Amino acid sequence: MKRLIEWPVRLVLMVFGFLFVFNLPSLIGIGNTLTLHPDTFWKYVQENIQQLIQFGDTSYIDLFNEQSLPEGYAYTISIFASSLVAVIVFGLLAAMFVHIMPKKIGGFIKRGINFFEGVPDLMVIFIIQFFVITLYRETGLKFLQLYGVFGARPYVVPVVTVSFLPAMLFAQFIIKVLEEEKVKDYVQYSRAKGLSSLRILIVHMLRNTFPLFILQLRTSIWVILSNIFLIEFLFTLPGLTGILQLIVMRGGSFLGLVICLLLFILPLLVIEVLSLFAIKAVNRKESASI
Repeated sequence: MKRLIEWPVRLVLMVFGFLFVFNLPSLIGIGNTLTLHPDTFWKYVQENIQQLIQFGDTSYIDLFNEQSLPEGYAYTISIFASSLVAVIVFGLLAAMFVHIMPKKIGGFIKRGINFFEGVPDLMVIFIIQFFVITLYRETGLKFLQLYGVFGARPYVVPVVTVSFLPAMLFAQFIIKVLEEEKVKDYVQYSRAKGLSSLRILIVHMLRNTFPLFILQLRTSIWVILSNIFLIEFLFTLPGLTGILQLIVMRGGSFLGLVICLLLFILPLLVIEVLSLFAIKAVNRKESASI
């Protein structure tokens, strides 16, 4: 019952957040002095609420048809899904290598992950752009495409760029969780029985920490979505960000804006549902251990 009330309330608060951010420019007047225009702001808010209630303005439908919303959204989701898979695979492999390799090699991998995790997003984008352009200039190879112009839909460079930092963060988290897990009694007991480190890791440790991985994926998805928004803008990719920009630039329907934003954060809503089950699993595990 609590969840049935919580989700509609969160959705309403989300829409009101969209209302505030979308109409914020009408509230603040910037000239010789900073002035506030609450009357103008409230007027636009009322108009937007009316659009949401009456569904009278259908101009956004023409824009969606013009920009091929299903294709653009499918492209954005394909980048998101590929990036998420890359983050999970890299994080698991990096953590497994740190766990099963000798301590010196594992420490070297951890230091490398900690170093790259602190690199700013824009620097990663610049380095990858510089690498692709230099590779083409020196070798003439053009198998890596940067920009989504003339109908192009690049995948490799956007996925690598979007997933780079989230992969480092996810790997860092899994390494920390597994280090805490390996000192627990069941791991020591498994070693005493003669089980290999790899078998203990895959069969027992990863399974027991799986709910924590799901919870951490919420943070990873936030970072991935913010990176996708940035990458689609900088690389002129034909995804959902371009349609969102057109709605804002043309002063289009607020309902169309809300639809685009809800589509954009749909993966977050899905992971929230999965996180609820993960939290229950963690609570059951803690209760059993007590």
